[in-house]
Amino acid sequence: MLRPDVFRWSRLLAVSIIAVLVVAIAIVVVQEPRVPSQASPPKPAAPSGSLPAAMAPPTAQPSSQPRSPAATASAVKTATHLSAGWGVDISWPQCGPLGMPAVQPGFAIVGINGGRPFTDNVCLAREVAYAKTRTGVSAYLNIDAPRGSHLGSGDASAYGAKVALDGLARAQRAGLSLPVLWLDVEVLNHWSSSGAVNVAVINGALRALSQHDVIAGIYSSGPMWQQITGGARLNVPVWLATSVTDYRQLPTYCDQGLGGRAADMTQYVAYDGHQLVDVDVLCQKAIPAVVSEFAPGRD
Repeated sequence: MLRPDVFRWSRLLAVSIIAVLVVAIAIVVVQEPRVPSQASPPKPAAPSGSLPAAMAPPTAQPSSQPRSPAATASAVKTATHLSAGWGVDISWPQCGPLGMPAVQPGFAIVGINGGRPFTDNVCLAREVAYAKTRTGVSAYLNIDAPRGSHLGSGDASAYGAKVALDGLARAQRAGLSLPVLWLDVEVLNHWSSSGAVNVAVINGALRALSQHDVIAGIYSSGPMWQQITGGARLNVPVWLATSVTDYRQLPTYCDQGLGGRAADMTQYVAYDGHQLVDVDVLCQKAIPAVVSEFAPGRD
């Protein structure tokens, strides 16, 4: 039989051990990082919500009808039809092991640079080849503002022109002849705290491309456009980024547009069974004129 004092110390020791274990477990639970799994992104609630439902393949207007500005800007060939009213945009993120989206889009829009001006999309040639297997081909380039707190609007405009012409040269070297080249205006790149400077950059890019018979369209979201430009008005084609994951919500965004102009197409995120995919849907009210904003791919 244990003596009372020994028994008392044994109980205290046992309690202390249990307390230490509880604290240790608690520390492990608190410090264990909670990293969301990226291996299996959440799937849409229903297969019908993943990609746009079948819609009549859009065809360009007859030549006797008024054409969109993109179709009349130059002698560059434009698409006459698209096999589907939706497509995908691809760029440097698709250079990884998952590769191209596992879908059959009507058109593809290729990112010319590596996410920032004057950088390379290292798999541009492969992505252009993929785009040309679709019935419509387009491209976009990321643009930003120059760094420097004392830049005037003239310097900013010249910088915008330089960015645009670098992107156009990259597209041409890749074998692309385009009626429209989209300018990607988003907050992930560097922008001035001055909306006037940012607008000067964008206008410089628009003018430079126009002087080379290329229409420049604007890709952005409503909040990003407001933050970067203060809500500048637009009179060029609009490709509107959205935060939705169901294409049935897009018509409202088509009407909303950007800078006072209705959108020609909108973008949302879908899941193709392997990876998240940027899906671009033509706005119904922009059809058929929007078809001629694409270069032709395969017949």
